[in-house]
Amino acid sequence: MSGLSLALQDAILTTLKNDAAVAAIVDKRVYDEPPSKGLVFPYITIGDGQVLGDDTDGCGDGSEVFTQVHVWSREAGYPQAKEIADAVRTALKSSTPSLDGFDVTVVEFVQMQHLRDPDGKTRHAIVEFRYLVTHLT
Repeated sequence: MSGLSLALQDAILTTLKNDAAVAAIVDKRVYDEPPSKGLVFPYITIGDGQVLGDDTDGCGDGSEVFTQVHVWSREAGYPQAKEIADAVRTALKSSTPSLDGFDVTVVEFVQMQHLRDPDGKTRHAIVEFRYLVTHLT
C-alpha cells in the first residue's frame, strides 16, 4: 500500500505545481519536505494521511486514501492562506490522478481547517481529500 500512497502523493505534488492558480501565489513551492534553509513563504506541504484497506464489495482490491495538504503563510491575517487553500481545493477537485497500477474512482473534498500557529506569525490551512482507489494489479 505504500506504493499507492507514494504514487498519489507524487500525483498531487505534480497537480499543484502545474496548476496556474496555485503557482500564481506559491510559484513552485510545493514540497513533501520543505528546505531547511532559505524557506520562502507562502508554501505548501503534502504528506500527512492514511490508507485504509479493502474498500470494495468483494469484486476487487481497493483502498480508501485520506490525504492532507498543508498551506503555510506569513502574511497578516488569513486572506492569503485561505486564498491558497481554496486554489488547492479547486485544483484537486478538478483533477483525477492517473496512477500506474491503480484506478482512482472517487476524488472527494473532506474538509478545510484554518489555524493560527503558536509562533503568532504563521497562518496554517489544512485541506483534506478522500480518494477511493481500485488496485489493478
